[in-house]
Amino acid sequence: LCNFMARIPDKIRSIDGSKETLKLAVRITDLWFVGTPNKSEQAEMVFVDSEGDQIHAICKSDHLKSWKADLKENCTYVMHNFKVVKNDGQFRVCEHEYKLFFIGVTVVREANLHELPFKEFRFVEFANVVAGNFVSGLLVGGLSACFIEKYQGCF
Repeated sequence: LCNFMARIPDKIRSIDGSKETLKLAVRITDLWFVGTPNKSEQAEMVFVDSEGDQIHAICKSDHLKSWKADLKENCTYVMHNFKVVKNDGQFRVCEHEYKLFFIGVTVVREANLHELPFKEFRFVEFANVVAGNFVSGLLVGGLSACFIEKYQGCF
């Protein structure tokens, strides 16, 4: 057990769906709730690691009761054990190929990891938007690339 706890954290960019016993040292840069509070509510988050890489994480309502009080935007954590699934929905909040789901054996421990970056905006150059050089379906500050494509002729 001591050896497991001392293990070096995995990097977000190394998540490839091959293992679910991940150990991540992350900051929650975005946290929002979807659904009806205390009923079918789920938490959605964006994690960032020491390399600045981001991944989308979801805590469904059946696991949210145990974690809701502990999950805070801009706080840092060491977390273990997630279900790793393809990030292939119609709209994505991160470019990462995978997203994480909290499961019954997920462990969340708040930790003082001051070296982890805060939210970083990654703007697409305006010329690239006009030229159509961007990831379609990626949510950008609440606007999806589909919205941008629809109104591209307006620029």
